[in-house]
Amino acid sequence: MADYITSSLPICTGYLDRTLEIFSLHQHPCIVVGTLAVGWAGVGCLPQEEIDVLVRSADLAVIVEHLLASGGWELADNYVTKDLIPDRTMINSTTIQDIWLKTRIEDPWFHYLRLWPDNLYNLSVDCPKIEVPDLLAKDTLLLEEEYYRDPHRRFGPARASLYPDHIMPRLQIQARLLRPDIPIFIPTIEAHLNALLAQSRLEKETKLRNGNFPGGHIGLFIRYLYLDWTPARDWILDTKNSICNRELMRSKIARYRRGRGKFLWDAELSEWVVGKLPWELGIKRVPTRVERNQPCDAGIDAVLEMRYRQALTFLSTIGSSTPPLFVVGPTVHRVVRAWSALMAPCSFRAFAILQF
Repeated sequence: MADYITSSLPICTGYLDRTLEIFSLHQHPCIVVGTLAVGWAGVGCLPQEEIDVLVRSADLAVIVEHLLASGGWELADNYVTKDLIPDRTMINSTTIQDIWLKTRIEDPWFHYLRLWPDNLYNLSVDCPKIEVPDLLAKDTLLLEEEYYRDPHRRFGPARASLYPDHIMPRLQIQARLLRPDIPIFIPTIEAHLNALLAQSRLEKETKLRNGNFPGGHIGLFIRYLYLDWTPARDWILDTKNSICNRELMRSKIARYRRGRGKFLWDAELSEWVVGKLPWELGIKRVPTRVERNQPCDAGIDAVLEMRYRQALTFLSTIGSSTPPLFVVGPTVHRVVRAWSALMAPCSFRAFAILQF
């Protein structure tokens, strides 16, 4: 579908081009963390006013200097400290200073750039990371598809590989225009989750907040990746959590309570159900390759013939001369093959659904 301009969004294509050039000049990767990074993990959360970027502590001062000299940013206070916002968790009360810059673009998509020293975010710039197409996706999508754990595809976040047309946001709010060659990264879910757990542990030990919301982000990971499901919980505790964070993650999952009130589609029952957890839904059985290709047996042939004659009788009573089309669950090709002679003149006006 062709992209078009909408008045509900600002027109600021390429608003991060110059910033990316400065990071590239210092041979420093642009690693986005915080809410924007969480959004690429299939988590449904609205972006805030700021772009959170991880910066090596030793390079922080010189990068800030060049960003200010570019004319695109100016030093600013944390906007939560001056606005009447009830949630004041974004205030940093530690001794490690983070830097807030305010954009000078007239009609921006993001108003602030928050530079996180790596020792404040508890995450190294050299951490495992993946490249993302833009700061945010058009829709909520999961890039690391190994975190989609249900083998029966009953629940889980939308996977990016299945929705390629829903990845890039509108052109008017895309971060890059002139410099698509400079990559934008996010930490892997494993690296990000362990950093958030470390922040949460330090916050509890020191009673000081670093200005992030680690507990909330961890809760979002649990909710949208279904980490409270026993197989997913065991998998992530055994393979993705560092030893020092394992018990903390276990306790956070144990405290999480998923609601049962919403409607869920049960593929096995082919109906909406209420009061079930996603993993309590029925599993729709898919016929094996052998079952799909096996020939019709005599018993099915006999039933088909009886139902077919009954359908012809019914159609004659209502004045229709169109032969019926039989669909037998997943074995429609067997019916077509067995009754190809009878169904040759058939149209799709009449259907008889048989279940065995």
